[in-house]
Amino acid sequence: MNEYFAYTFAVLLFTIFLSSFLFKRYISVAKKYNLYKGYNERSSHKGQVYTGAGILVAYVLLIGNIVLDTVSIFDFNSINVVIISSVLVSFVGFYDDFMDITAFHKYIMLLFIIVMTINSELILGKNIINNLHGFLGIYEIPYVLGLAFTAFVYLAVINAVNLMDGIDSYLAIFCSLVCLLFGLIFLNGSILTLSLICLLLIASLSVFIRYNLSSTKKLFVGDAGSLFLGFWIAYFLVIFINMTDYVGFFTVFAIKAENLPVLAVAIINIPVLDTLRVMLIRVLKGKSPFAADRNHIHHIFIDKGFTHLKTCFLLCLINFLNLSIVFLLEPLFESLLLTIIFIVMNLFWFFMFQKLNSRTTA
Repeated sequence: MNEYFAYTFAVLLFTIFLSSFLFKRYISVAKKYNLYKGYNERSSHKGQVYTGAGILVAYVLLIGNIVLDTVSIFDFNSINVVIISSVLVSFVGFYDDFMDITAFHKYIMLLFIIVMTINSELILGKNIINNLHGFLGIYEIPYVLGLAFTAFVYLAVINAVNLMDGIDSYLAIFCSLVCLLFGLIFLNGSILTLSLICLLLIASLSVFIRYNLSSTKKLFVGDAGSLFLGFWIAYFLVIFINMTDYVGFFTVFAIKAENLPVLAVAIINIPVLDTLRVMLIRVLKGKSPFAADRNHIHHIFIDKGFTHLKTCFLLCLINFLNLSIVFLLEPLFESLLLTIIFIVMNLFWFFMFQKLNSRTTA
């Protein structure tokens, strides 16, 4: 374990140094090749902002994989397919940042990558939800159905994370906190490789936040970053749901296997709630659920006069509050009652956000 912490410290320093160098150089490249995206009335920014910087986070992870692949205490070989797939997802996002492909074509490409990842022999059984362990009375799931359900989870999580990239720091800080949580869970369960990947992502995002908040050197991760981060969070969530033999925190807190799916959704509660909320509103208005608008929760707070950073911290706090409530109630209830409580809690926030939005638009 001492060896792990020594490598961890070295990786942290290396990632911060490499990320700082890459983001600084990206600004020069972005200026030279006009890697910006104009923003419209839906945006929370004015003028042109350089975007697509999320491709650098994927690059840092790829370099980390190459450098650490020979270290005996890590097992990158077992997740090389996941890492390569995440980089491909980032490339799809980078292309979309500047070419504006349709949502249908983008999600078809993502679906192809996701299915190939899930179906890989190297990770088969670890990255597919084929057993819900009693959640709502459901146990084993047929392979094809499990494949389809897991692919849906990936797409849903990626979409929810992608929709967060509308204000400064929100996506980066939220994803860093999620990676911190999973990093601690994986470290406690001696899943050292995934714990190190969480650290790589946190370190790279911490450098990015500086540029994201800058008034003179502002960068956005764009779809290249949001799709990439959404892919990894989806992967962590699927692994989390399948961690029934985990001997770390779950043993200490006696978490029921059937409640793991509820906890998984609670980890990214606000992004999921926001996605369902805006899609419902669009459908009720006769619009496509994928039509862009300015109805997101973070837009509501920005329109109420909150700063980007205050909005970010408020939404992260609400998400943490919801997760804490579910975590504390989990030992007391089986999956059905816990799910009902979770739904009621989300309905409360749904109507709270709707009320706030109506006052904003009044």
